[in-house]
Amino acid sequence: MLEREDCAALNQGANARNDPKLRAALNGTIEDLERDLSHDTLTALAWMIADGLLDFRVAIPTADLDGDFHDKFGIFRDATGDAIAFHGSPNDSERAFRNYESISIYYSWLDAREAARVDNEQNRFELIWNNGDVNLRVYALPDAVRRNLIAFTTRSARPYPQPSGSGSAENDERWRHQKDAAAAFFKFGHGVLEMATGTGKTRTALNILEELRERGLIETAIVAAFGTDLLDQWHKELLRHTSLPVYRAYEQYREAQSFLNAPKEAILLTSRQNLTDVLPRLRPTAFDKTLLICDEVHGLGSPALVASLTGRLKPIRYRLGLSATPERIYDADGNRFIENEIGPVIFRFGLKEAIQRGILCEFDYVELNYALSDEDRVAIRQAIKRHHAKARAGEAAAVETLYREIARIRKVTVEKIEPFREYVTRNPKALDRCIIFVETAEYGALVQPILMDLRTDFHTYYQDDDRDNLRLFARGDLQCLLTCHRISEGIDIRSVNNIVLFASARARLETVQRLGRCLRIDPDNDAKRARVVDFVQPRPIDVDDPTGELNADEERRDWFIELSAIRRQIGSPVVRHKSQL
Repeated sequence: MLEREDCAALNQGANARNDPKLRAALNGTIEDLERDLSHDTLTALAWMIADGLLDFRVAIPTADLDGDFHDKFGIFRDATGDAIAFHGSPNDSERAFRNYESISIYYSWLDAREAARVDNEQNRFELIWNNGDVNLRVYALPDAVRRNLIAFTTRSARPYPQPSGSGSAENDERWRHQKDAAAAFFKFGHGVLEMATGTGKTRTALNILEELRERGLIETAIVAAFGTDLLDQWHKELLRHTSLPVYRAYEQYREAQSFLNAPKEAILLTSRQNLTDVLPRLRPTAFDKTLLICDEVHGLGSPALVASLTGRLKPIRYRLGLSATPERIYDADGNRFIENEIGPVIFRFGLKEAIQRGILCEFDYVELNYALSDEDRVAIRQAIKRHHAKARAGEAAAVETLYREIARIRKVTVEKIEPFREYVTRNPKALDRCIIFVETAEYGALVQPILMDLRTDFHTYYQDDDRDNLRLFARGDLQCLLTCHRISEGIDIRSVNNIVLFASARARLETVQRLGRCLRIDPDNDAKRARVVDFVQPRPIDVDDPTGELNADEERRDWFIELSAIRRQIGSPVVRHKSQL
C-alpha cells in the first residue's frame, strides 16, 4: 500500500533512466541531496533511482501461497568487503513500537560462522531479486505499476505531469520489430515468427500472450520447447512476466494433470514430446481460447512428432511458432507439417538487421584451414559408392542420408586439431568466455589436452554431464565450455565472447543457433566484439561429389564473411537494457 505520490516518484525515477531528457530535467531539480532528503523526499528518491543509486522491485507470492511477502532482511557491505546482514522486524511505523518485535544482526568479520550467515542472506537476497525463488514473482517497478500490483492508500492526483513513455524514441525505434511481429500475429492469428537469436522472440511471445489475455481472446496457454535448460529459462520468464499459475510437464515435474484439471487462467510449460499426451486430454471446448507457443519450432517437424501430432495442433485457435531458422533442410515433410499445423512464416527479422540496429554485436570471423586425410577421402569415396550401388539395385537411397554421412566424416576429422592448437597457442584470448562445439564427446576428448596445456579453466557439458557446469559457466566461474548440441538452442548467456565450430552442418539451422550464443549484447561489457573460429577445407578436386557437400565449408565461410562485414548503423546505440531482451 503506497501513497500515489510515492509510487509516482519511484516510477518517474525508473522512467528517467531510459529517457535522457526526463532524467536531465529531474537531475536539474537537485541541488543538495541531504537537504532534499529532508525537505523534498520524493524528488530525491526519484533522482537516486534515475542515477542508479536505488532500485525497487515488488515481490508477489505465487499461487501456492495466499499471503503477503512479509520477510524482512538485508545486507550492507563496505568497500573493503566487510558486511552486516540483518533478519527480523525493523518496522518503522507507529504500530511497530507497540508490537513484540525482534531482529538478528550478523557481522562478517567476527568469525567464519558469522561470515557464512551473511553469505546465506546475500545469496537469498540475490535469488529473490533475480526472480529465482519459485515461491515468488518479482517485478521491476514499471511492470508492477503497469500490472496494477500496487495498491494506494489515497486517491489524490499525481503531483506532476505523467512522464511520456518509458524510453527514448530512439530506443523504441530500435525494438520496433517486436511490435511489428506482434502485429503480424494479431492479423493472422497463427504462424511463425522468424527472428534472429537475441532479438527478443521470448519477450515478443509473452507480449502477445498478455495482449490476447487483456482482449479476452484466450484463457489458457501452452508453451512447448525442447531441452531442460531452455524450459527452465522459459519458466523464469513466465514467472517474471505473467501473473498466471505455471504448471510444468518435463523432467522431474509432473504437473500436467493439475493443469488439465483447471486449465482456465493457467499456463502449461511442457516438452514438445509431451504434447502428444496432453492435447488429447485437453477439453475441446478450451481450444478456441487457447494460445499454443512452440519455441524453436523447427524441431516440431521431426518424423516422430509429425506422426503423433498431425491434426492435433490445428484445432487450437491461436498457434505461434518461434525460430531463428524455421526451415528444416532436406525435410519437406517436416516443413509441410509445421506450415499446416502452426502456419507459414508471417514475420522475418534477421541477423543483418539485428547487427545494424545494435541489438546484436559485431563479430570477427577467423578461418582455420585444414585438409582431409587419406583415410577421410577413402571414407567419402566409399560412402558415395554405397549410395550409387543402392540406387542401381533399386533400393531406397535418400540422398539426404549421403549428405549426412559425408558431413559427419568432415565433422570428426582429426585434421582440425593441429590448426586449432596453433591458433589458440598464439591467441589464448580466443578461449576466454568461449563455447567449443564438437560433434561427439569422443572428439571433445581430442580437444581437451590442448585446453589443459594452456591451463584453460574449462568443463565439458554433454548429455549426461551435470547441469551445474552450465550454471558455473553462465556465472563466469568457468572460462570455457566444451559441448555438443545441448546449448545450441535458446540458452541466453550474454557474456560469451567466442565460439569455436569444430562441427558445422551444411544446413544453417544449427550454425545460426550457435552463432547466436556469442552475438548477444553484454550489459557488463560495452566494448564487446565477438569472435567466431571456424574450420574450412577447400573442396578437393580429386573426389567426385554428387551432393555438393564438399563445398559446404566454402559456402559457410562466404556467409560468415558477409555477416562479419556488417556494421552497426550510426545512431543505433548498443542495447544495454535487459528488460528489452
